[in-house]
Amino acid sequence: MAMEWWHWVALGLALIVAEMFSAGFYLLWFGLGAVLTGLLVALLPLGFGVQVLLWTLASIAMVAAWLKYFRNPDRTRAGQAKEGAVGVVGLVTRAVDDLGRGEILFQRPVLGADRWPVVADAPIAAGARARVVDVLGQTLKVEQVG
Repeated sequence: MAMEWWHWVALGLALIVAEMFSAGFYLLWFGLGAVLTGLLVALLPLGFGVQVLLWTLASIAMVAAWLKYFRNPDRTRAGQAKEGAVGVVGLVTRAVDDLGRGEILFQRPVLGADRWPVVADAPIAAGARARVVDVLGQTLKVEQVG
């Protein structure tokens, strides 16, 4: 079976269009792999076995790159268990007073936000660093860091 370059491009475009009607996000990478294969076959005369191998390797490389670099949309750890926040250190922006209420700011969002109301067992001055020790609903419990 001989596959011309435009067969690969047509297959790639069909897979990309099919991606629009699917719930996943995988057909796009196989479609782009087919388009890349078509472009290379247009430049180089390759046998069918080499073409299929090239398409397979290009598709796997694109899926792997997507999984490694682009797929993780939630680098903020939103929706994860409290273990995602425990141990994270931030800067106290509003002092934790005698009633134990204050506010903390994180460099990177923790559980979806970079500012959180906090409570502590002991007062903590504004500007001090504090570590999350527990998550109490919409409030974090912190302790001052050395």
